[in-house]
Amino acid sequence: MSDETEQPVTRVTRAIEARIVTRELAAKSQLPTIRQLQEELGVAYNTVQAGLRDLRDRGIIYSHKGKGSFVAEDALNLLSRSSSGRGLEERVEFLERALATVLERLDRLDEGAGR
Repeated sequence: MSDETEQPVTRVTRAIEARIVTRELAAKSQLPTIRQLQEELGVAYNTVQAGLRDLRDRGIIYSHKGKGSFVAEDALNLLSRSSSGRGLEERVEFLERALATVLERLDRLDEGAGR
């Protein structure tokens, strides 16, 4: 399923999952704010909240009122276990999105370095 046809909440959860898998977001690191995710992903504020709620319910992230949301210590392990139960096609799509996230980040770093 491409990003354009994904449900908005799924796009939020998968974007954060990809950052965890690629270690852009490490265990105990703080997630971007809801407003930042809203702008970055082009979704509504409530959509980001729903995505974060889903990730919290699954134990991938945790939140501290007034401080933000953070990656759970065992998030990578939880995601690895949940992806092993997916069909091969879904796992490949998940890894392709994670790779795209890494490549996009590298491009931004290259641009910032003036290359």
